[in-house]
Amino acid sequence: MGDVVKFLDDLIKPGNWPFLVVFAIVLAAMAAFIVFWIVAFVKKERLDISHRFGPVWIHLRGGPDDPKEQPRRFRKLLYVKVNRLANQTVQKAPFYERTVVRLDGPERTVPVFDEAVYYTLKLFPKTRKLGPEQDVSNGVVDPRLVIPWLSLGPKYAGSRVAQLVDIDPNADSDTMLSVSHFLNGLQASDHDICTYADEDAESLRLVVDFSSIPQARDLISTKGAQILLNGQPVDTDDLKYEDCGESVHMAHCRDAKKGYLLKMDFTFKNWSSAAWGDDSRAA
Repeated sequence: MGDVVKFLDDLIKPGNWPFLVVFAIVLAAMAAFIVFWIVAFVKKERLDISHRFGPVWIHLRGGPDDPKEQPRRFRKLLYVKVNRLANQTVQKAPFYERTVVRLDGPERTVPVFDEAVYYTLKLFPKTRKLGPEQDVSNGVVDPRLVIPWLSLGPKYAGSRVAQLVDIDPNADSDTMLSVSHFLNGLQASDHDICTYADEDAESLRLVVDFSSIPQARDLISTKGAQILLNGQPVDTDDLKYEDCGESVHMAHCRDAKKGYLLKMDFTFKNWSSAAWGDDSRAA
């Protein structure tokens, strides 16, 4: 302690002002370095820190969580609402018959044994020319493009394949929303629902809602979600899964790379039993 006092006493003696100036500059530089280091750490870790020094509150907020600091990137959400579900091999009659106007002849009338509505929302960083979109199902696809609006006119004239349809928005927009009915797409032995990262994405989200299906809690289960790339599982800490209520499942992947496939596999228990064929299940 005595050495420190002697150093300070020598420091303030007359004639030492050049050294004092240099010393002050060094202290200021060190203080600036510490401040910049703290800010960089907060931004990297996406922290939200508050601390009180007497009557003063100091608040440091991580940049990536602040939309003013972080430019928006591509984001995609697929919400799947399963309205009806039965096994056509044991169900006595379809729930109803749907007319799919893009199909020809007898294929236009579709007996519906399962129905899932796919709401696909894409948010782009800025307005762009939207390219063709494609819906694919094991069953029949009946699409609607809502944003930008596309009626079932000439754009669908070549969409004669029941399981596949190309949607050509041919418009500039920073948003795309499609609402498509997928009919009889859950009849196969593998019951999986997935969404695809068209490009590097800030957020890729999948929600599957079975809440309209009677006894769904007892009859439908899942092991969660996984990310695939070129058919191979990807191990990432950016994937989160949770149940958002009874028979509603949500998976979310941050920093999704182009080509990532976000997938949920579901098990329909006793799928070939009468539990999936009772006419009373119809809505």
